[in-house]
Amino acid sequence: MKPYGALQDVWDPKYLHREELYLILSRFLQNIYLKYLMVPSKDYRVLVVEPLLSPSHFRNTLARALFNHFSVPHVAFMPSPLLGTFSLGRQTALVVDIGWLETTVIPLYEGVPIMSAWQSTSCAAKTVHNTVMECLIETGAITDTHTQEQNPAVKELIQGSLEDIIVSTCAVRSMDCDRTPPEVSFPLSQQYTLCLPGPARDACAEGLFEEGEGDLSLPSAVLESLLKCPCDCRRDLSENVLVLGGIASLPGLNYRLKQELERLAGDKNERFSAKLGALQFKFHQPPAHPSTAAWLGGSIFGTSEVAVLERAVSKEKFREMNQRLPDWTSCDPEQHEQLRPVPTRKLLPAAPSSLYKSTTKTQSAH
Repeated sequence: MKPYGALQDVWDPKYLHREELYLILSRFLQNIYLKYLMVPSKDYRVLVVEPLLSPSHFRNTLARALFNHFSVPHVAFMPSPLLGTFSLGRQTALVVDIGWLETTVIPLYEGVPIMSAWQSTSCAAKTVHNTVMECLIETGAITDTHTQEQNPAVKELIQGSLEDIIVSTCAVRSMDCDRTPPEVSFPLSQQYTLCLPGPARDACAEGLFEEGEGDLSLPSAVLESLLKCPCDCRRDLSENVLVLGGIASLPGLNYRLKQELERLAGDKNERFSAKLGALQFKFHQPPAHPSTAAWLGGSIFGTSEVAVLERAVSKEKFREMNQRLPDWTSCDPEQHEQLRPVPTRKLLPAAPSSLYKSTTKTQSAH
């Protein structure tokens, strides 16, 4: 984009607290409206699917670009874990969101996030990528289709196709499986073919279930989150586990996570067994790909006009609040009172005076 002359990352930290972020977001939204959607921005409300802990400055800048630059009538910001449950038609779930750098666990009970039980761990998609890359460099081989020569795997040739390799050839091994999958070939280009050994295919997610230095494993983070929830909510949450993210589509991940949770919760040597040992763990399969379930929930939520308007901010309200969105973590009631919708329902007519008198006589007689 001009004037930078190159691609600019919307989430680049160096633009997070600078005025350039407004320019970048405006150009980004302009491409969406004019190049891809080809619709007038003034005629449509906007629903933003955001992370649960999105920076306030980024939210305010995005809202300012939508209202001032594109004259959007209403903007609603919704957390992605909550919208992920909308795709299931449920409001209570234990959402495990596996991102690139970290995995977050957030319990949702009747549509309300239990922030005191929020947990995060660095066992995420990057851990899986690093594990597969190490296994391929150690045991993998690349074959030249022209000369039929076989050489050790080179990181530079694998890096660009690593995500496709994981999605197409890898799976998560269960705890009770002793078999090793067969070796497969994956075409990197017209000239090179990668030979994947069996152990590299089913060992990709082992790093998710191992404790790190001062960090929790994926099942430990789930149990820690349940332990911090109120005791009367734990059963409903443990029976409604929803795993989201691109890595969540790996075959066998939910089954292996269920095995690890039952092992830790039932082990008497672990501290979870006293309070979580009687729980059963059940997993939901989202109706869409796990990485797009939040957007499917956003589409379902967006069809309800009343629900969107109750959560949305109008252009006039945004200007009255000095172009700052109310922080949902704030305890200041004035911020939320400004967004409270005006009731439009008519009041019920008053009861006849004769009915009131007869009721009074009956009560006095009793």
